[in-house]
Amino acid sequence: MNRTSLARTAAAAAAALLTAACGTAAGSSGQGPSTPPAPTTAAAPARVTHALPEDPVRMVLPVTGAESRWTQGLDVFGQQVARTAAADCAREERTALPEEVPLAFISYAELPDLAFLGRHGFGHGTEVPPPAPAPTSAAGTTAPRPAGPAQIRRCRAGGEAAAKAVREVYLPLQRAWFGELSAARRAPAATRALDGLPGCLAQRGYRVRDENAFFALVDSRLMNAPAADYARVDSALGSAYATCMRPVEAAREPVRRELRERFLTDHAEEIRELRAALVPALRRAERTYGLRLAFPAP
Repeated sequence: MNRTSLARTAAAAAAALLTAACGTAAGSSGQGPSTPPAPTTAAAPARVTHALPEDPVRMVLPVTGAESRWTQGLDVFGQQVARTAAADCAREERTALPEEVPLAFISYAELPDLAFLGRHGFGHGTEVPPPAPAPTSAAGTTAPRPAGPAQIRRCRAGGEAAAKAVREVYLPLQRAWFGELSAARRAPAATRALDGLPGCLAQRGYRVRDENAFFALVDSRLMNAPAADYARVDSALGSAYATCMRPVEAAREPVRRELRERFLTDHAEEIRELRAALVPALRRAERTYGLRLAFPAP
């Protein structure tokens, strides 16, 4: 992977991944970025957790960057189901599907995870744990032949159907929720706080006119940083952004929480069904496909 694609990936993951009501999950892209180079300093590595929230609603209707980690894990899990079911289909036909880009946890620009960015920067995220290797039969000692186009289409369609069976439990409600989130950006207190972002960043050596210009700067700095200096540059960018965005998030979060309370009331029946069905559906999929739900953690 070249430095240009790495920098564009890092900036995109930080700045432009809220695509509500589209893709494999509301608010995130279905394709993760390529893995960036390992930091060259002794920063604490990103890790995963398997702990579910007490209320599964928080996985589907996040209001903070920290809660969005559950949403990221939920999105990745659906993609893992799709890939695993497709691979199982190909294996039954003694074929192999083409390799795909590794999955990644994708953050949400609308819900910046400041704790994570402040610790890890923009260019180094949590690696998605690979699923357990599929069992091989005694006769399966020879390499499978590549799947043909028709087999690829059939198996991937089967994989998407498997993922849809999991996602349909929560995705319609989640799409509706992500459609509501933009209201937090329009709140007067949040707008005033965001107006102070350029000044705060300037105090830390980053002279930009607004948040989008800062993300363009992230792209440029990461693209041009020498390999030996990459981790330091990335860490400084993430730390500055996390520090300067805290007042903004402090203004937005109460608005989001109020929006969620109203959303829970307006969709009370769907919420009851979600609370009853989501975790059992996820556990069934774990058993069926040999997966384990995981979430990024600082």
